[in-house]
Amino acid sequence: MPSNTSVTLRLRLEDVVALVFFLINLTVRLAFRGMAHGAFSPADVLIVIPAVALLMAKELVHYFWTGSQNAPAPSDSPWRFARPYWEIFRDWFPFFLILLMYYSLWDNSTGLVATYDRDKELIALDQRFLGCQASVALQRFVSPPLTAWMDFAYFFHILNIPVVACFVYLTRPRRRFREMMTGLIVVCFFGFLGYFAVPAIGPMYTLRDQFTIPLQAPLGLFNRQMELMDFARIPRDVFPSMHVAISFLVWLYAYRNSRRLFWVLAPLILSLWVSTIYLRYHYLIDVLAGLILAPLCFWLSNFLFARLEEIALRVAVPNSWLQHLPWKGTSEVRGP
Repeated sequence: MPSNTSVTLRLRLEDVVALVFFLINLTVRLAFRGMAHGAFSPADVLIVIPAVALLMAKELVHYFWTGSQNAPAPSDSPWRFARPYWEIFRDWFPFFLILLMYYSLWDNSTGLVATYDRDKELIALDQRFLGCQASVALQRFVSPPLTAWMDFAYFFHILNIPVVACFVYLTRPRRRFREMMTGLIVVCFFGFLGYFAVPAIGPMYTLRDQFTIPLQAPLGLFNRQMELMDFARIPRDVFPSMHVAISFLVWLYAYRNSRRLFWVLAPLILSLWVSTIYLRYHYLIDVLAGLILAPLCFWLSNFLFARLEEIALRVAVPNSWLQHLPWKGTSEVRGP
């Protein structure tokens, strides 16, 4: 009797997209560190390898716990009580994946592909199409009350996603929620790859000598809020603007699920887009890239989800792992 048995894991599409991102990230580190004659260090895999391991471990736990989507645990098993909470965890897991994807770029790995910042090119594009720098031109409108509103709108990016996600999760079929999670992972996939292709630090630093009017909010709370967000940012996250891309994508899912919610969010979302330039985080071209990326990812993720909601992956596990399972004795079939 063989010591190992092949089991079929059904990976969710959103998990697979994140897994591909982590593998691309690791490949870039391995390939470009060597080309740059840099030393490959444990920091290069500090998030990437554990993230991949965690993602696969989650699906192994799901398999050993539930066996299949239709395999009920015995009525006297504690797994029957815990399973609904496990399903909630799996549904919301993509939020954690997005954080891991973003912070896997914390160590300036975005400078491995393009070895210098592309701010000059982005500034030139703005100058060519607009005739000026948008963040500099908006100085004429700077005032403490407006800055406070822009600070809040920019910070609302953190709240916007869970507000719409909770609405969809609680009032719409689970499939609609998973469509939204897939869309978020897909837009982050392409957006974060954009950080590799076009590393930049933004007008706050490159155009600082042209800013003659400081941004001061009337309440110190808003200033502290922005300091916290600045601390939590990775060094190069300018092109495309993910504040714009993600908020637009979430807004599209709000429209898909509730026109009323869509219109309630409209002033906050539109203000958020303006705030990215007003607060000097982004060039206009970054915002335009985000506005283009979001509907493309909305269409692509929905297209893929309709056809590849789950992807089968066969892995070998020790036979001993398959003993005393909660769903043992059900109709689940496991290949040899």
